[in-house]
Amino acid sequence: MTTRLRLALLVAALAALAISVALATRTSASEKGSLTRLSNKGRVVALHGGALNRAVGATEASLLAVRGARAYYRVDGKEGPCIAAGPAGDPGELGTIQCPRGGFPTAERPVVDLSVYESTSHVRGELSLYRVAGVAADGVASVAFLRPDGSIALRVPVTGNVFASNSVPAGPIAGVVALDSGGKQLWRSP
Repeated sequence: MTTRLRLALLVAALAALAISVALATRTSASEKGSLTRLSNKGRVVALHGGALNRAVGATEASLLAVRGARAYYRVDGKEGPCIAAGPAGDPGELGTIQCPRGGFPTAERPVVDLSVYESTSHVRGELSLYRVAGVAADGVASVAFLRPDGSIALRVPVTGNVFASNSVPAGPIAGVVALDSGGKQLWRSP
């Protein structure tokens, strides 16, 4: 075997190895990456000067979507990004806000659940849904609400990083999961 042939085989082997490594690591890295992004940048809106805005040190808000009577926002606060909702008829008026510690979204927390829960009995910890709403990372295709036995009570699609529904099932809800487009569980609420 000539030196030229050996060199060509070595280069081909190194190229094959590099491609194999790239393909092997690309899948998990891109999945994790998709849980750390919100591709919906929204449009900047002026915030009203409410106490809620002052409490989180809100500096800027981007309207992500309007679903029914609610508007959903990404808000830049003094501690990092926050997710908020308010009445659709009054852009910039926030009614609820969550500012996750450590930022949002992350692979450990790709969903901010702004749903409204209610207690329908005196049983401690038994909650049902009143309204479903929230914001999810790019890699989340749907958000499911679970019964105490682990079965899915409701599955809501994520569109433009926002999920919302006023149509909710009766009965107890015990958890929330984020699902990818194939139905694989990506995250579960604590």
